[in-house]
Amino acid sequence: MALAFRGSKLLIHELPSIFDGSAKVKARPQDDSKASLAPKITPEESWLSFDQEASVLHNKGWPGTRAKVVVIDNKNGEHKVLELKIISSRVCGQSSIQLKEANDIQFIKDALVVPCSGSASLEVLEVQLPGKNVISSAAFWNGLRGQRLKILR
Repeated sequence: MALAFRGSKLLIHELPSIFDGSAKVKARPQDDSKASLAPKITPEESWLSFDQEASVLHNKGWPGTRAKVVVIDNKNGEHKVLELKIISSRVCGQSSIQLKEANDIQFIKDALVVPCSGSASLEVLEVQLPGKNVISSAAFWNGLRGQRLKILR
């Protein structure tokens, strides 16, 4: 976080010289011998594991981040595994959330609240089912029609 703060202060300081063209005078070419390539992100890395802290999962939010959840029909006890693409999320303190069971996913206000490792939970704001359009978590929850949602571990 400190690096992001320092970087944003430096950017704000340097933007005027970029806009007026004076940054070209003090620009230096990059030493390509010191450059390194970032490793390619693989599809396996897109799966979320809720055994990690919520901040780690939230920061992993690149396009295609996915999670598997279980939908439980309260009438007949049938279990169905769903693959969700997580479109947007935020981190929330878990202290005020009362879970019936450890793996339960709840809907609170506008988010699916997923318990994670540590003292915080992940609030999922938008999801996408395979082959479908992006929808809000509220629309997804309404589509469950009273069924329960659990983390697939």
